[in-house]
Amino acid sequence: EEAELVTSVYFQPEMASDPSFFEVRKTVQTLVAEVLTRDTEDIDPSSYFSQDLGGDSLQSISLLTHAEVRFGLAIDERLFDRDLTVNDIAALVYRRLNGEFSDGSRGALADEGEAPCAVLRIRTFEETPEFKAFAERRASLMDAIEMFGNPYFVAQDSHLRDVSYINGKKMLNFASYNYVGLSGDPEVNEAAVAAIEQYGTSASGSRLIAGEKTVHQDLERALARWKGTEDALVLVGGHSTNVTFVGNFCTSRDLILYDVLSHNSITEGVRMAQADARPFPHNDYQALEQLLKSRRDRYEKVLIIIEGAYSMDGDVAPVPEFVRLKKEYDCFLMVDEAHSMLVLGETGRGVDEHFGIDPKDIDIHMGTLSKGFGTCGGYLAGSHNLIEYLRYNLPGFVFSVGISPPLAAAVLKGIEIMERDNSRVERLRENIRIFLEEANSYGMDTCLAGESAVTPIMIGPDEVAFMLSKQLENEGIIVPPAVFPAVARGQARLRFCLTSEHKEEQIKFALKKLHELMQPFPGLLQGGDCERA
Repeated sequence: EEAELVTSVYFQPEMASDPSFFEVRKTVQTLVAEVLTRDTEDIDPSSYFSQDLGGDSLQSISLLTHAEVRFGLAIDERLFDRDLTVNDIAALVYRRLNGEFSDGSRGALADEGEAPCAVLRIRTFEETPEFKAFAERRASLMDAIEMFGNPYFVAQDSHLRDVSYINGKKMLNFASYNYVGLSGDPEVNEAAVAAIEQYGTSASGSRLIAGEKTVHQDLERALARWKGTEDALVLVGGHSTNVTFVGNFCTSRDLILYDVLSHNSITEGVRMAQADARPFPHNDYQALEQLLKSRRDRYEKVLIIIEGAYSMDGDVAPVPEFVRLKKEYDCFLMVDEAHSMLVLGETGRGVDEHFGIDPKDIDIHMGTLSKGFGTCGGYLAGSHNLIEYLRYNLPGFVFSVGISPPLAAAVLKGIEIMERDNSRVERLRENIRIFLEEANSYGMDTCLAGESAVTPIMIGPDEVAFMLSKQLENEGIIVPPAVFPAVARGQARLRFCLTSEHKEEQIKFALKKLHELMQPFPGLLQGGDCERA
């Protein structure tokens, strides 16, 4: 029996001399047999619960629960997050009975006979710490909101191009992600209407089962062609695309290294992932290289995640340096192009075109359909083998409805328009240049903006950003404030988003009005870069 225990994940040599361990194992064998509806004699102690005995994830949860009840324990379910042998499970229970987790540290939950930790029983949502923190943030802004109004959730009654309509009033709009004016374009609208007439308004099912439409396949081929990759996969949301990919690509044997200013969708995916994870300083490829030097050899896969253009400061990542590191240290590189697609590159194809990079040097091209493409959804583009694997295994795709057919058709038409004419990208690039020159001439702090359509003006205090946003609205100009927690405390900003449809006189008018409104705050007109929190 000692020989059977040599490969156990949780076994320690001294267990073999303790008869109580074998009593535990006998009970575990019985529980495994009950969960799998098999005879106890069929449960070999060295058998793997999944690989050899055929146990699935639901049966693993049942086994964990039954073991907790039978032994009177609380066992961290994360310790079951691997394929264990019966010996492993018995050793884990044995160690937990002795007040240990697998690493020998004391358990976070009290054993029988120990006094439980006192906790505050919460009866209503209003008593939760998270609601109290939200209420505190909201209260700190109430004076500004009561005086000037709420700059968020302003209902608009038209598409968002250079102008939009609010309560019948024409407003100059600098809040839109409609970077090249595809949303509202007559050709795009016609394509969406035609798709509704053919397919209806919904895919009406997971694409794996019943929701696959020809327009989905056409769109994925077009996106792969657009990005210069072998294949592409379209999902229903940009945020959920990042969460499901980042959360599922890596295993407990892997490492995720991501930029500290990564979007919430990336950090949420990191939080969900089983892999080890570590942020690195913003765009600091030298710091990333130090992390790789000290950590790379400990892991099977290493995933590096950056964004093409960052959504709060408007700066562009030094992608070639990250490609160099990815190759040198045998990593996978993912680039989120939510704000660089249809903005960077001569024809708007993104960071690879912008920097002259072979698209194959980036393993995972991620992008949204809600920004430059003017609809809603997300995509992943890369090698055929990777995309084919994701098509059958990525939870956010397999277990979700397919993208709405009119949205797919609208993006397909948008790609066609951009392939035949890149003048929209040229107009957007010119508008970015005009904005930055004009803002800098007033001494405004434009953070790190330079080449992206996100062109923030640093303000500082949340209350001042709220006030200026509402004052601009009164002047017929829509510019939303970005405040904590979207940005660091004390670094609130007015977040201008430029499009190809803006006119030079509109840009200059908006900045002139902002300059006038900033006069009571001379400290805001000193130029310079955003400070880092």
